[in-house]
Amino acid sequence: MLDDAGVDTFRVTAAAVRTTVEVFRVFAVLPVDGTAPSEEDGEGVLAQFGEGERGFSADLTRQFIEAGGGDARMWQLSCGFCWAPGAWAEMVPAGYLWSFGRDFDEFFADAMALPGWAWALEGRETPRELTIALTEV
Repeated sequence: MLDDAGVDTFRVTAAAVRTTVEVFRVFAVLPVDGTAPSEEDGEGVLAQFGEGERGFSADLTRQFIEAGGGDARMWQLSCGFCWAPGAWAEMVPAGYLWSFGRDFDEFFADAMALPGWAWALEGRETPRELTIALTEV
């Protein structure tokens, strides 16, 4: 989906941040077979940001829990941007927001208004990298 939208994961641009959010928003509502329903917290989206060892990062993660309860496996697909450390990042406190129990339109509006994501979407700085990862949690 990112390729189709013109996002080059090897040469990230400032504009790629907004495009990735738009693509992720579409991806977040696509049905996935074999997962527990959203109302059972089987699927959700996490928006988070903050300063770390490698610099400032902002990412979106979609979490899937397999249907069946008990020993169900949990997966997370993340798209994360990382910027070089800078004084501006120290002024943005870390934060996060989960989509559980929320309308997705409301969630994305609120998530993108959070200080770290609002800064990332301004496009003043070009991210160093975009990392896409699928992990079992």
